Amino acid sequence: MKFQGIYDRSPIFFQNLMATVYGYLAKKRRYGETYNNYLKYLDRIHKYSRKELEDLQFEELMKLIRNTIEKSKFYRGLYNDIDINSFESVDDLKRLPIVTKEMLRQNIDDIITIPKSKSNESSTGGTTGKSLTVYFTTEDTQKRMAILDYFKKAHGFENIKMKRATFSGKHIVPPNQKQNIFWRYNASINQMMYSVFHITDENMPFYIKGLNNYKPKVLDGYITSIYDIANYIDRNNIELEFDLIAIFPTAEPVTVQYRELVERVFKCKVYDQYASSEGAPFVYECKFGNLHYDLTTGIIENLEESNEILVTSFTTYGTPLIRYKIGDSMEFEKNDMTCQCGLHMPIVKNIEGRSINYLYSTNGAKISEVAVAFNANPDGVIKYQIIQNTLTHILVKLVIDNNFKNENKYIFVDEIKHKLGRDMEVDFDLVDDIPREKSGKYRLIVNNVIM
Repeated sequence: MKFQGIYDRSPIFFQNLMATVYGYLAKKRRYGETYNNYLKYLDRIHKYSRKELEDLQFEELMKLIRNTIEKSKFYRGLYNDIDINSFESVDDLKRLPIVTKEMLRQNIDDIITIPKSKSNESSTGGTTGKSLTVYFTTEDTQKRMAILDYFKKAHGFENIKMKRATFSGKHIVPPNQKQNIFWRYNASINQMMYSVFHITDENMPFYIKGLNNYKPKVLDGYITSIYDIANYIDRNNIELEFDLIAIFPTAEPVTVQYRELVERVFKCKVYDQYASSEGAPFVYECKFGNLHYDLTTGIIENLEESNEILVTSFTTYGTPLIRYKIGDSMEFEKNDMTCQCGLHMPIVKNIEGRSINYLYSTNGAKISEVAVAFNANPDGVIKYQIIQNTLTHILVKLVIDNNFKNENKYIFVDEIKHKLGRDMEVDFDLVDDIPREKSGKYRLIVNNVIM
């Protein structure tokens, strides 16, 4: 919060400098020797046959399990009565117990295999009302970045070398800013970051002017924000002054409606991908429009009674995810279905469990649930729900324990005002529980505003 306060009070040129310095430090963590070597490794193994990929998958599974038992107190106890050395195939993974998010939250100090001080932290964003922080090794982080960049390179984009415009939930525009400049530049990786909290029809001309001046080669981030800009361009018959290679959405589902309009307006293809902040295996879209589950990044299992998935990830050595119940669902095509792209990977028919929900800022901008969610709950908060009944009022329901202090409410107030507007009124309701919907799903946000 101290860094955010300094940033908010600084002039825009200095904010760009701060974004670049922060980006440079992140770049050192993400792009090193492991990253470069792994890119070459990926190029080699993605030419493997299905049998070779499955053999490699089993090797990586056993390597992960053995390292986890050696270094994780929690998993060592969990697997105490299981003979890991008797495993002969990936199917034997079913002999291990399922791990839930709540188990990770409650036992994280016994689960992690590295000191927190030497890790790269990542938070789930708390879209279930309970955030979760996981800890990656440097090797985990660099391998995940290599996988993501390998996917993008297959569609013509080379990270850092080419310009990218990112629409994500970072606080880059201070609440009291007067200038119509809704973007900041991270020069360390050739990235212009655009605020998703100010995308209104009134501000849209400034966004489009900014994009025309910057001339990115790709867009990435929230598809809801990219769609809103595309919709404005389409309604007003605006000519763009740049050509895109591709669009890479993150965190949200890509609906047929979104894809059709965005591709038509920006005159390029949208390529979807699935992973998670916790570190799930990767699923990504090929040039023929098929979603491929990358066997080399982990194991995705369907529960027998549903399409809900369990994930085991080969890039989570810091916080091992083994048979982790992540909360999403996938439907797979028949196992013998092949794709013209040449990847011998299973094809995902549908990814379920990701929905598009949003609140409104006081200026009428739609703010995705992913952007609204807190990366870390204040002390004493078990879970929360954000309810909007008017454009200028938010009610926060809190379920708390004895560690909660009244001043912790101001953490919510500050975050909400940063994201939804300084003039947003915020009230609180302390409750014993926040029930799930009839569907069984927990709703982080409830939007009752009719626009």
